[in-house]
Amino acid sequence: MAKIPLFEVSGSHREVGLQVGRLCQAQIGRMLAGLRADLPAGVSWEEMRYKSSAYLAHSRRVYPQYIEELQGMAEGAEVPFDDIFISMCEELWEPAAWRQGCTDMAARGRATADGSTLVAHTNDLLPESEENLVMLKVTAANEPTFLAISASGVGISAGFNAAGISLTGNQVDNNDIRPGVPRLMVVRATLAATRLGEAMDTCLLPERASSYNNVIADAHGEVYSLEGSATACEPIYIEADILAHANHYVHPAMVQFEADRNAIGGSVLRYNRALRLLRENYGRLSPELFQELLADHANYPASICKHGLETVTVFSIIVQLEQRRAWIGGGRACETEYLEYRL
Repeated sequence: MAKIPLFEVSGSHREVGLQVGRLCQAQIGRMLAGLRADLPAGVSWEEMRYKSSAYLAHSRRVYPQYIEELQGMAEGAEVPFDDIFISMCEELWEPAAWRQGCTDMAARGRATADGSTLVAHTNDLLPESEENLVMLKVTAANEPTFLAISASGVGISAGFNAAGISLTGNQVDNNDIRPGVPRLMVVRATLAATRLGEAMDTCLLPERASSYNNVIADAHGEVYSLEGSATACEPIYIEADILAHANHYVHPAMVQFEADRNAIGGSVLRYNRALRLLRENYGRLSPELFQELLADHANYPASICKHGLETVTVFSIIVQLEQRRAWIGGGRACETEYLEYRL
């Protein structure tokens, strides 16, 4: 399995974006070509530009610094800024974007072998996304340095920062999507948090267009699964030192925001399987053991380690927050070689 390339960038937000655009020009080009080839039925690229303008207005008002970052990326990659911004608006592709997946597991305290806080995540995307994966180590302006995985260098899938904050999570199918700040922009802002309260406030941004289920954690062992939609959110706190989530709403107050309760079977199976694995290995959970658990094949091929379907596992990450360490592997979790990274 090929190693995911790591790019280190620093400077102002625009300078960071410019460097990422230059370093990831090939990945960005392939990503944009894929989006153009996978437009919603009956919608042109020009129509997508028009629809994204409402999202851009909200984003400029709330996060001008990240718009500058995206402008730098566009310049560095030599592509139109509008195209880069459209790629941040997954909401415009719904329900096609719901093909994504992901499974999260977290443990702390009595559940882990050494009492540390561990967050483990598999990321499921279209198979062609794998060749566009990059790792970014970013120091932007006065924000904490972060290490994250991206499927082109533009939008971020998962990561953690030098302040001891991690962000992973899962696609959930909101039925209340609206023009606003795209959820991928919220992810970028969350990785700039210096404490967990800031990260939570970012995930709860009132102007959001939609929401992932955002799993946020810190080096104090605080872990939350923020089940969100565009207009509502329920923070689920870690219970008995373990937490799991997949791609459906589990909080009773959020079930009403599920786009299709008849399409969640695979997610329900992965969620309950992850909880069982956490319970069966309680007190022994470690980075090494999580590497085995993320490779679980119950209900194969639609398993935690997903194979051969419309979406597949393209990378996995395990974060140890107290020591700002992560183990990251590209491809299927059962085949990858995890490499260690530190901040």
